[in-house]
Amino acid sequence: MKDSMIPVVFISDDNFIMPTCVAITSLLVNKAPETEYDVYIIMAECSESSYEKINELKSFGSPINLVRASLDEYRDIKQLAHISIACLLKFDVSELVPNYDKLLYLDGDIIVRGDLSDLYNVELGDHYAAGVKEILNMDEETGNVNAGIMLFNAKRIRDEKLNLKMREVRRSLGDRGSMDQQTYNIVTGKDYLYQDIKYNCVPPKVIELATGRIERLNEVYGSDYKGPQDVINKAVIIHYATGDKPWKYTFRPWAKEWYEYYKLSPYKNVPFKLRGIWGYRWDKLVNIVRKKGISGVFAILKERKERRNKKTGKWE
Repeated sequence: MKDSMIPVVFISDDNFIMPTCVAITSLLVNKAPETEYDVYIIMAECSESSYEKINELKSFGSPINLVRASLDEYRDIKQLAHISIACLLKFDVSELVPNYDKLLYLDGDIIVRGDLSDLYNVELGDHYAAGVKEILNMDEETGNVNAGIMLFNAKRIRDEKLNLKMREVRRSLGDRGSMDQQTYNIVTGKDYLYQDIKYNCVPPKVIELATGRIERLNEVYGSDYKGPQDVINKAVIIHYATGDKPWKYTFRPWAKEWYEYYKLSPYKNVPFKLRGIWGYRWDKLVNIVRKKGISGVFAILKERKERRNKKTGKWE
């Protein structure tokens, strides 16, 4: 292990192995020539075929380390929405990759557009982590971080056995849509170094929440963006954090960029069926009727009317 290497950690199960391979592909093809990544994939009880696909990533020339992990500790926690219980292994990242004092964690539903050396080189001091404040919390002095991209102070987390505290807190929260993020923000007391939104950009949220409020966004993130589209254009990490993943729906504007990395990944010769606009609308209708009954239909019609009456950015 070289001192100059940057450890980057992902977590995956069989259901998420394909997008995780695409994310790692984007990470490796867009690194600076002098940057050396040491990539770790924590594999949550994956099949041998998944291991084979991950091993193909070694063709990019960076070390690829496979860490086998059990989900036994978390099976009693209910899985909600599109979020797998495998994400709870994020509590154990510092223990599962014990040979670094600082670890860069990335979710698998991202693409990396540039080099991440500057992010990794952030001096954490005694802070638990560095991350990007949730754009939903722009008006809070200390807001939650989006836990999909985090630079962990692994030594402090190990020394304080924080993983055990997070397990306890997560169980106390009961069934939640946020499997791990809320727990992190509670246990760490939001003891973070907040970073520029370019390192965790969720385009639909930027369009929705920063339109007409770019001055506030710049104040929060210490940036000087000219508008929401400028934020998206300059993003280093695009995070597909909503349920409308680019490997599910062809019509989404961000699907095309993701697909370019898919074609470079170990899955490039594996075709998959994408659903178009009508498939998306049907899925949305079914889901909202299940939750709200017939009133959900009227909610969709109201939303469509509101969308037609406002200007939308190209990422919406």
